[in-house]
Amino acid sequence: MGRILLASSAMPALRSLLNTLPSQHVLHSGLRIAYIPTADKRGISRYARPLIRRMLRFAGFRVHMLEVAGASYEEIRYILSTCDIIWVGGGNTFFLLHELKRSGAADLIVEQVAAGKTYVGVSAGAVVAGPDIDYIGKMDERSAAPSLKDVAGLNLVDFRVVPHLDNPVMGRAARAIAAAEREEGHLIHALGDAWTLVVKGKNVRTHFHHSLRHHSL
Repeated sequence: MGRILLASSAMPALRSLLNTLPSQHVLHSGLRIAYIPTADKRGISRYARPLIRRMLRFAGFRVHMLEVAGASYEEIRYILSTCDIIWVGGGNTFFLLHELKRSGAADLIVEQVAAGKTYVGVSAGAVVAGPDIDYIGKMDERSAAPSLKDVAGLNLVDFRVVPHLDNPVMGRAARAIAAAEREEGHLIHALGDAWTLVVKGKNVRTHFHHSLRHHSL
């Protein structure tokens, strides 16, 4: 099983990713990232795509954009099988999961992570990594994927992630979700915008990037 990094925001996720790499790979590594931005296809956050792509390239990664909402199964399989890291970005969780399942990318991601590849999930990308996404309906619009019936996640981790706990816009909904999930006895990890979870097997570590606590990306 590969390493799994889950975060609310892209900058803390990248910082933690760089910290997990061998020192000789930190800059100009040439490692290939399959960047799946599909969750933001219908939202305003889609304008952050070029910024995230530039950020990853500046860190030395070779970035392959993979828009699963429009890619063929063969293209998805090729890019996922030839990359080193799978990065799934934020946006609407329901739309993301629908497209991952419809395109066949969901099973391919699970297969690649099981074989040892690193998975980075940001916001919606972190939520779909868990057992299911039904609980995030208080934050994301279900209407973005009206035909989605099966809300089971990728099951890369055995807990639910609640992102944006301290976000000025989404924080209230995130805190309400976290409180309800704890009351119902579900295993959750609630993340502020400067936090990253790093999961390797049964080991779960939390990284807090103090300098990024007010960063919006």
